[in-house]
Amino acid sequence: MHGPMTIDFGDPEFWQDPYPTFAAARARSRTARTPAGEPVVLAADDFDTVHTDSAFVQPGLDALDRLGLHDGPFYAWRALTMAAHDGEVHDRLRATVSRTFTPRRVDPIRARLRAHAVALLATVGSAGSLDVVTDYAHDLPLWLICEFLGLPQSAREEIGAFLAGTEEAFADPLTDDARRHAEDGIVALSHFVESLVADREPAPTEDLVSDLLAAEAAGRLDRAELVALAVNVIGGAVGSSRAAIANSIGTLLAHPDQADWVRADPSRVPAAVEECLRFHPPFRTGRKKAAVDVDRFGVELRAGSTVLLARQAANRDPTRWRDPDRFDVRRPVERHYSFGYGPHFCLGQALARVDVQESVWVFLNELPRAELLTTAPRRVPFTADEQIESLLVSV
Repeated sequence: MHGPMTIDFGDPEFWQDPYPTFAAARARSRTARTPAGEPVVLAADDFDTVHTDSAFVQPGLDALDRLGLHDGPFYAWRALTMAAHDGEVHDRLRATVSRTFTPRRVDPIRARLRAHAVALLATVGSAGSLDVVTDYAHDLPLWLICEFLGLPQSAREEIGAFLAGTEEAFADPLTDDARRHAEDGIVALSHFVESLVADREPAPTEDLVSDLLAAEAAGRLDRAELVALAVNVIGGAVGSSRAAIANSIGTLLAHPDQADWVRADPSRVPAAVEECLRFHPPFRTGRKKAAVDVDRFGVELRAGSTVLLARQAANRDPTRWRDPDRFDVRRPVERHYSFGYGPHFCLGQALARVDVQESVWVFLNELPRAELLTTAPRRVPFTADEQIESLLVSV
């Protein structure tokens, strides 16, 4: 041990394959450091601590403040979302939305998503090759969230255009162009939701917006919170699922013997997807803030200071997974951190799992001869979710 390693998260090449760096950092110390001195949590056990110990809270709007974003429409929207709160406010907002993400609502969508994925591949696969990112993974989460929320499918490209901007708000560093795109996107998406609310108010159905309207009528939400939560759910359901689908397909095709093993039995898909999520978590990083002065995982933290959560490192902790850098769909399923943990565990994880499981199964089943043309995909640096630029496949 020689003290914590400093990891330069500002190096774009680091994001292409951070795992050797995380392994070297773990060999030196329980935590690492950013160049600014912020502790980086690497270990699975410490992830459990930081997600369940009351000494740690959500960074709230501090996450935007540290990027230089202190006001404006995106900042105002973020202030109304679950991720900005702990305690009573978080619990109230989460309870309001959670009734929508029940198995009774989620499970019936599987067959319809599967049929759409089959039809999509029949269209894009006829040329002999396709880009998994743009031709397949891009559309499926948009289609699913429209189906789940009862939106017209004609709206999905419009929603996708709005979301392309909002996703830029959490890029580090945040450029002036990225801020402008994010604010334009959040304004447009909020207007879209307000129009949807106006349609649902006189004629509620069984969907998220109708549930939120009922909560508003019962006094559990105000209108601004209603719109912010609906936008939050739409945004949270798309970018990370797109990343998970592309990464999962790419990882399986890079291990063709394992892809064949999954193809042989659809009941193997859920466990295989969990291994894909562990191996390449769709959300790479997060943060927690110390609510009080605290000493944890060998680090003394002052109240208000933050720790960076390296999910990629925690998901390959050798104390939790044997030979963690080996991809193995036959591996016994262990709880990973790709959907977080604790009170802020991803609310839409059941829908996301349906999205990835069905998308992966259809791809493997419909394209049994698919082979990677892009063997070393480039990953977009500095973003929270692990986006692949392109993934070309021969079919």
